[in-house]
Amino acid sequence: MKKDELKIDYKILNPGGNKTALINGTEYTNNQKKLINKIIMDKYPQVEQVGFLSNKENRLEMAGGEFCVNGARCAVFEYLKGKQGKIELSVSGTNKKIIGKILKDKRVEIKLNIHKKISDLIEIKNDFTCIKMDGILIAVLDEEKSKKYIKKLKENEKNTKNELKQLMIDKIKSDEKAIGIMLLEKVSQKIKVNPIVWVKEINTIFYETACGSGSIGTAIFNYLKNNEEEIELVQPSGYSIYVELETKEEYIENAIIRGIVIEEEKDGSKRDIKRFNQI
Repeated sequence: MKKDELKIDYKILNPGGNKTALINGTEYTNNQKKLINKIIMDKYPQVEQVGFLSNKENRLEMAGGEFCVNGARCAVFEYLKGKQGKIELSVSGTNKKIIGKILKDKRVEIKLNIHKKISDLIEIKNDFTCIKMDGILIAVLDEEKSKKYIKKLKENEKNTKNELKQLMIDKIKSDEKAIGIMLLEKVSQKIKVNPIVWVKEINTIFYETACGSGSIGTAIFNYLKNNEEEIELVQPSGYSIYVELETKEEYIENAIIRGIVIEEEKDGSKRDIKRFNQI
């Protein structure tokens, strides 16, 4: 292999939507990560995000440096090789360690230590209830106010995503590496989420087929509104993600999120050799 070529080993996992490519190894520059992200997404249009798994420790680094719940669940699945067990995981976008499990029913669960006052987590901005999580800001819009944007998404997804991205820049604003808008709707007495997520560093804007971080943000929104600690949230993929909040007085102590993870590629790791000139 020539010195200006790199080998990419990767797998594609499906955490109930929001398909994720996991790259073997983290020893890439930021520019190489951006390019690998582009290569993967060009080759697999269904992939919505790319993460890098360390071979030296249980650590996930997303291509944009953001915090990603579904990416973390995929990392737990991969480190545990799809078998029941428990690990501690570090992830980009936060300094807090995450506890990950594969349960008896094969669902993958992670537990996030939030330990923040509700008043410190929440900020209202232009009709949006904004939940400040490590590495990402989740902006939730209630069912009634979401209707016009959901209608627009169905009519012209590309234009609506760009409109919402501009709204994130002009109205919501955040120093976090990613912003997610959660548009809510009621489907068969359950809440369905419609996540639009912008990752700044790699400048991707997706109408995601599932969103773990957004599901936690929506669960916190629902707790404020209805005082419910557990919720099932239907994702655009049709799968459900389950969130349980552990609360104490005015604090959100922990968030537990669980759902399926499926390995998309059954024939083992894919290997591509790509030329990385002048990186």
